[in-house]
This record gives sequence, C-alpha cells and structure tokens, in this order.
Amino acid sequence: MKKVILFLFVCWIQQAYSQKADTALKFDKRYTQCEKKWVVLSKVDTAKKYNYGYVYIDEQAGFTFDLQGAFAVDEKGRYVGDTMLLKKTGSIKYRIAPNWKPLALLPVKHLQELKLPIEPAWIKNYYHYTDTAYHNYRLGWVYNDANECDTALKYLEKAYQINPHKADVEFEMAYAYNVLKRYEDAVKVLKPAIDKNPDNPLLIKELGYAYLKLNALEQALAVYLRAYNAFTEQKSEAKGEAAFNSARIYKRQEKLPEYKIWMMKAKDCTPETSPYYKYIVAEGF
Repeated sequence: MKKVILFLFVCWIQQAYSQKADTALKFDKRYTQCEKKWVVLSKVDTAKKYNYGYVYIDEQAGFTFDLQGAFAVDEKGRYVGDTMLLKKTGSIKYRIAPNWKPLALLPVKHLQELKLPIEPAWIKNYYHYTDTAYHNYRLGWVYNDANECDTALKYLEKAYQINPHKADVEFEMAYAYNVLKRYEDAVKVLKPAIDKNPDNPLLIKELGYAYLKLNALEQALAVYLRAYNAFTEQKSEAKGEAAFNSARIYKRQEKLPEYKIWMMKAKDCTPETSPYYKYIVAEGF
C-alpha cells in the first residue's frame, strides 16, 4: 500500500499543467521564518507544478510541513490548484529537518485562487499557548533542533526561571550555551543540574565539553571519564564522544599510552555510522 501511495505521489507531482514559472516566488526563507504561513516548495525546472502547504510547530515533533496540494501557473499568472492525491490519502505531514531547502511564501493574492483561508481551522489545535515551564522547554527544544540556539534560549531561560529542574531544561540550556560559545554560562547551569542528577551522562558529557572549550583540561578529562562510565549502553554516539574526547585530552597532555588505550575504547563503543568513528579510523585505529 505504501508503494502505491508513493507511486501516486510521484505521478501527481510530475503530472502536466503548464511549464510557466512564477518569477514572483522568492525561495529565500528558512522554515523557521515561516511559522503559521502558507509556503511553496522549490521545484526542478522540468517539474510541471509547485507543491504548497502550511508550516507550523508541533511541540512534540518540532517544525512540521502540512502538504496541502500542488498548483501550476497558467498563461495569465493564475494559480491552478490540484488536490487529487490528498483527496485519496488524506493529510500528508512532514517533519522538517534542519537542512530543508529555503521556502517561498505563498503570495496572499493567490490564496483565493487555491481556495485557501488565511489560516487553516485545524491549526488552533496546535496553539494552546500557556506560559508554563513545559511549554517554554518544548519550544526551546524545537529551536535547538533547528540550530537556532539564540531563539531557543529565550524560551529556555523562561522555563528555567519557572522550574530549573523541569524535564531536560538544564540540558537544553547548556547545549545552547555551548553552541553559542558561552561556556562559563553552561558550567553555571550544569554543575547544580549534575548535583541533582549525578548519574545523568548527557549532563556530565555537556559539562566536559564546556570545560574542554575553556581549556580546563584536567577538569574536562575527569568529567568525560565520569560520563563514559555513566553510559550503560555498550555502544552509542554519546558514549563514543566521551571516550574520543578523553583520548584527545590525553594526547594534548602528551600521555600517549593513555591516548592509545582510550582511542581503542572509543572505537569499541562508537557506532560505525558515527562521525567520531571516522575520526578514530582516520587517526589509525
């Protein structure tokens, strides 16, 4: 059944109307700039139609694209819509990944041609705004996932003020601070977080990263070794990262026997699909 739907979807995209393009469409918007807006996806030159839909935030899934249909541009510049596939399969939603191509805003003047409202009625189900720690934490997570940590912190700092130990608020804050090179702020958040959750390996690993970037090598090494031992799984990218960075610190300290031991440990616990595994192999292990 899935193969049939995929085949219909491909045929639907490629089906002919007109090859006229709308030069007014500017594909220059990142999806985070398009929340609660109608957008158009870019197409290859040979495609006959543009796909369009609506961008919104699902607090659990993150930024989401709801495919609404496709349109061709006729000789008079009007948008001629096609919702054939959706009538057969219902709503089609896509979780937006950080590497999505830039989008174009669907011009308001064409909404009527496509029989679209300014805002779809169903969107209200996703926007029950409450200024709670959880709500702000989830939005912080969404923007961290989108690699927009400045925006994430606006929400996470609110959540932290309400309840600093709620869910994973401290981890998300520290992650954002580390990405933004605010390493001392990350340490300030992580130390009390680890005092409360001493066996949380992700918090410990994030603290190791902050110390490493502050060039506090002894502290970073002690924390990374602690993180490595706190991971209970045999293999994971996070555990491999802790072992790999421990090895790199030993190398910087010119402790080559320890460096070799920990590179081998890193290789044993790092999935082969991880970029850390490639780094380890590149160094001859």
